[in-house]
Amino acid sequence: MKEDNETKKEDLSDEVLKNKDKKEDKLSLCEEQRDEYLELSKRLKADFVNLKKETGEQFLKMKDIVGEDIILKILPVLDSLNLSLKHTPEDLKENNWVKGMLGVRGQFEGILKSLGVEKIKTVGEDFDPALHEAISQEESDKKEGVILEELQEGYKLNNKIIRAAKVKVSK
Repeated sequence: MKEDNETKKEDLSDEVLKNKDKKEDKLSLCEEQRDEYLELSKRLKADFVNLKKETGEQFLKMKDIVGEDIILKILPVLDSLNLSLKHTPEDLKENNWVKGMLGVRGQFEGILKSLGVEKIKTVGEDFDPALHEAISQEESDKKEGVILEELQEGYKLNNKIIRAAKVKVSK
């Protein structure tokens, strides 16, 4: 009977050890899976942060492109307005309609300025091929390469040339 008890104890001990080993194996497997999931979660989070940053940058680039495109489509209207106002007869310069058109031009210029658009300086400046497009040259008492007349205004958008100024240059 004592031997039976001893055998039962040994069997029970072996079973407990087997169960303990199985539980340790399961625990080890669960820990491995947890580590894999944590690593996956970290990678997915990093990918999401990168995607969010990239998407934001692409949105800003697209916004700049669309803004530049709209501005380039508006500039000819402003050019036409400036040209018509430039040819206003002297006796009509105090006319309310002309004053209204000057106000409209001021509004156009204010909106463009608020969008980061600025005019390129021309008359009296040295010719710079990055900023100016020489349409013609003329003999002058000024030194060579000085801009004598602006034929069409040029513009920068946030310091990027979006339209070179068309000018007449001294030779």
